[in-house]
Amino acid sequence: MALIHEGKEMTLRTLLALALLAAATPAWADQAPFPAPVAIEPIPPAVQAMIEDAFENGTDAEIDAVVKYARRAFPTQAVVLDNRLAERTAARQAAEQARLAAERERLLTAGLFDNWTGRGEVGASRSTGNTDNLGIYASLNLTREGVNWRHAVRASAEVQETNGVRTQERLLFAYEPRYKVSDRLSTYGLIQGERDPLLGYDARYSASLGLGYALVKQRRLTVDVQGGPALRYAQLTDNGSELDISGRAAIDARLQLRPGVTLTQNATAFLDSQSNTFTSATGLETQLIGALTARMSYNIQHESDPTLGRVATDTQSRVTFVYAF
Repeated sequence: MALIHEGKEMTLRTLLALALLAAATPAWADQAPFPAPVAIEPIPPAVQAMIEDAFENGTDAEIDAVVKYARRAFPTQAVVLDNRLAERTAARQAAEQARLAAERERLLTAGLFDNWTGRGEVGASRSTGNTDNLGIYASLNLTREGVNWRHAVRASAEVQETNGVRTQERLLFAYEPRYKVSDRLSTYGLIQGERDPLLGYDARYSASLGLGYALVKQRRLTVDVQGGPALRYAQLTDNGSELDISGRAAIDARLQLRPGVTLTQNATAFLDSQSNTFTSATGLETQLIGALTARMSYNIQHESDPTLGRVATDTQSRVTFVYAF
């Protein structure tokens, strides 16, 4: 009997506790524990076609703009659009990594005569009558890109005769190896030979070692600088000679004004105790057909200690044709 009486009391206490709990439960507890799912609004076919076209043919900026406004117009599709954009970014990164790996493998396995690119430039002038004048200019630039090394060879010749008298004779040959320390920093070497009797030397040889740095490395603008000590030896036209230790500085800049039109600037300075040399070439290149380009340039060469009877600065304007290969 006692057990039955105790069981009735426990049942009554349990019922009383449940009643009190029900009375204390707030009204929102009767609602669903989670909010009802929001219906995903489908993207209209015309808008979906625009999105597909952007992902297929658009630039990064165009794709970002389309996704931005599609997310605003269809917020329930934001996750889908963001995932699509993330997948595209991941695929592009994977493709770029694969391309770089293939390019590195190609450079590592290349032979001595592989991976060379070049630019040939030629121009001429001719006049007859009171003055018989013939001028020819030609240059060749060759470059070989490797994983860590870059080799550059430059050669140019400029000859002009007026009434049978040689009024211009400027020859140049240079070889420049460069070792890439990092994406921007490099070390370089330079061996260069020149001839210009009208400026007072039958031959002038220069050797330099130093550092190079890419100040600006963008798609449309590049600016590279170099600097280091140099050794110069000149055989003068008066049978004398000069040997000087000097410093060398150079800048090479390219700016794409618009597709097919590029502005270039190359300048070099040799500074020593006896004479200084400054050269500058400013050019405007316009693509004609394929790899053929027309180039207009303004060139300056300054010698601080010219031969007696010669002026210190020569300038020349040229119109030439350039072929890249």
